Amino acid sequence: MSFKRIALIMVLVLILSGMSISAFGIGIAAGLEPLGGLPGSNMLLSIKPDGSPLLWGVGFTFGENLVSLGITGDYWFANEPLIGFLNYYIGLGFYFGYTNVNDSNSVQLGGRIPIGLNVFPVSPLELFLEITPTLTQVISDPFVFPNFSFGLQGAIGLRLWSR
Repeated sequence: MSFKRIALIMVLVLILSGMSISAFGIGIAAGLEPLGGLPGSNMLLSIKPDGSPLLWGVGFTFGENLVSLGITGDYWFANEPLIGFLNYYIGLGFYFGYTNVNDSNSVQLGGRIPIGLNVFPVSPLELFLEITPTLTQVISDPFVFPNFSFGLQGAIGLRLWSR
């Protein structure tokens, strides 16, 4: 089975697992390049089941000379009011990023600590801003372990909630 088929199956499983919950938030997270952006395509579909501490992000790009895939999975320990209608959240998660441009591969596998702010200005809209410190194992040829690097990811986005 080709990488493209495996990636497409993974994306569909993530989307369907998020939609099997009765209420969920679905939206877009756009990477903030000055803060390191997001893995893979730098634009992720964001899926969060209501009442669950889990949040998933998935995005991909396929073209003649380009393949990229990004997946994030976070467990939120807190999502509490900060001031008035402004909330904060903090969690622990993982990410996977794969890019192939003209047969040159780049693979990232790492842990992340999402720290963000979110607001619900009007129902059913949620807006969020996130800064995420990361620890990455670089996967290259030749493979070297450990080959860790510290970094940042940043995103801004929105989710629409079904209730």
